[in-house]
Amino acid sequence: MMTFVWLLLFSAGFVAAAWLGTYRLTRGRTWPHARRWLVGWSIKGLAVPMVLWMLMNIGVSWQLQPFMPEIQMAQNSGGDWLDEFLRVVGIGLFITSSYWAASTLGWVLARVQDDIEEEARKDFKALCWTCSLAMAVPALIILGLGGLPALGLGAAAILVPLAGYAPALLNPKKLPPIYARALARLKFGKYTEAEWEIIRELERCEDDFEGWMMLAELYANQFHDLAEAEHTVLGICAQPTVTASQLSVALHKLAEWHLKHGGDPVAARRALQTICDRLPGTHLARMARLRMNQLPASAVEFRQQQAPRPLPLPALGDSLDAEPAPAESKLEKEDAVAAANACVGTLKQNPNNVPARERLARLFAERLQQPDLAVEQITLLLNMPEQPEAQRAEWLGLLAAWQIKYRQDFEAARSILERIIREFPKTPQALAAQRRMQLLDAELRGGGVME
Repeated sequence: MMTFVWLLLFSAGFVAAAWLGTYRLTRGRTWPHARRWLVGWSIKGLAVPMVLWMLMNIGVSWQLQPFMPEIQMAQNSGGDWLDEFLRVVGIGLFITSSYWAASTLGWVLARVQDDIEEEARKDFKALCWTCSLAMAVPALIILGLGGLPALGLGAAAILVPLAGYAPALLNPKKLPPIYARALARLKFGKYTEAEWEIIRELERCEDDFEGWMMLAELYANQFHDLAEAEHTVLGICAQPTVTASQLSVALHKLAEWHLKHGGDPVAARRALQTICDRLPGTHLARMARLRMNQLPASAVEFRQQQAPRPLPLPALGDSLDAEPAPAESKLEKEDAVAAANACVGTLKQNPNNVPARERLARLFAERLQQPDLAVEQITLLLNMPEQPEAQRAEWLGLLAAWQIKYRQDFEAARSILERIIREFPKTPQALAAQRRMQLLDAELRGGGVME
């Protein structure tokens, strides 16, 4: 009985070595196919022969006596023949499993080495020679002691070490790409050489997100080729290994490049919309939507936002005492109309856009001679909740100034000035309003005309 147990353990070791060796040699994309083949081969090459061997030696009837004479003698003597049966089965299992393990590992090693590169194949052949020479003497000793039944064990003595060391050569660990040389060339302004260094590293690791983003940034910021940068970023986003956060970072970068180098908010919005389409209902999609709402509606509006603008002085300052500016040219009025239309488009998307609404009010009053519409926009701003007190006082001052300068409505202006003093006491706007009321009263008593 103990002989059977030991032979069973050795046989299980052969089977485990074959399975483990096959897995280590074929792990990755080819392992599912190899696993299906190995299951079928285990049934056909190991299980079926062992079942037949057991049936041949159990003695089905008097006409079909056990194949091994030892079992026949034990059965005919009328003694306990089970121990002899298990011993014979154990020997058969040991021989069959050793032959099966050796043939399995040999077949897998032969198939794998056909699919590797030339340099790795040379290293593999060197490993084969090394294992063969190192294990040749033990294998010959096993064969000499056991004869042909030990041939599988001798072959396994050579193939098992070979299968153990081969994965390190056939499936070497890929080192992460190193972009130090590319960064050095970028610092010295050698952008073409930096491009080739990045591409060389990406050939070693084709799905490296950092490398592809470096390449896209090089195209956008140094070569000013937004089309190629966009193509690269979209290629990154199409890779199956890219994560949601990496996709969001890449497309936000693309939107930034479209604004910075192309002045194209439409293309930037298209890049951000891709995040919303690919990641619906996520926090990243909501952040992209918020940024889209802050983008200008057109390239004209974006250029106007980027252009330096004079800082408007407080509405109740001494600038009201200056003479009105000469009439603007037709071209300037056309620019003002375009700017007003851009502000209207922005407010349709986000009615609570305070800078756009204030700019629209100033355009109506100061450029398009439509103070009524300007007053309407400022009134809407004043009715918005949670606006800073200083900003509300400034808007009221702006209304008072326009009532005096553009509508010549001194009573309405006085009412607004009194409101500033009442609602915002001890503020610069209140002091300016008090001073303006004194000047207004003096000019009215003197019969002066307010400009």
